[in-house]
Amino acid sequence: MTTGTALAIVRDLRPQSFGATAPGKVPNPVVEPLWAGIRVLAAVQGEDSALLDETGEPVTDQPMVEASLRRAVAADDLILDGFLTKQVSHDGTGVYVGADPLPATGKLIAQSMVGSRRDRRAEAIEHYEREHAARTFGPSDTIVFVAIDLLHLDGDPLLDVPLLERKRLLEAVVTESDLVRRSAYVRPPIDTWIHSWKALGFLGLSYKAANGHYRPGGVKDDWATSPMPRR
Repeated sequence: MTTGTALAIVRDLRPQSFGATAPGKVPNPVVEPLWAGIRVLAAVQGEDSALLDETGEPVTDQPMVEASLRRAVAADDLILDGFLTKQVSHDGTGVYVGADPLPATGKLIAQSMVGSRRDRRAEAIEHYEREHAARTFGPSDTIVFVAIDLLHLDGDPLLDVPLLERKRLLEAVVTESDLVRRSAYVRPPIDTWIHSWKALGFLGLSYKAANGHYRPGGVKDDWATSPMPRR
């Protein structure tokens, strides 16, 4: 049942944006794979729920995701930051939509003869095309909500609670299911995780200060992104 109460508690919020700082300058970072899809804020209050996109417009075409969110939440009310994405397979692993795990045969042969040269323009075009594909949902696509942050819990705003504590609370109050997931996050060193996330097709990483606060609609330099390292 939709009564509008969940919409009321989230309507004035917008997601916090990533800053332009270098990832290496983010203090004491928490590192996550960079999800692709539609960024949303999700609110659940009792038997009511709402999804808002980055501009504040309600997302009304994901009733199955909303129903799964209502079942997943162990709280009277909460607000989550996350993504609607096709990037999660049925077994819960991240799989980037449209990722090609191996170059074409001709490209492999050419690389073996002359080596692999980095074509940054081609990489930028490929990245844009994959991002566009990830944000385009078809009628046969399975859409999943991936929670990356917890902003409000049982009547209390958590915006000034350090990120790492918000992550721990998120794990305690949101149960995963086929259509609801929590994003993986790790602390440095991250070399082994980079290999795994790259193999799953993720194109980038996000870096967030473990002690950072959340500023809705703001841009903070303690949040940064980077392309997936080539190593």
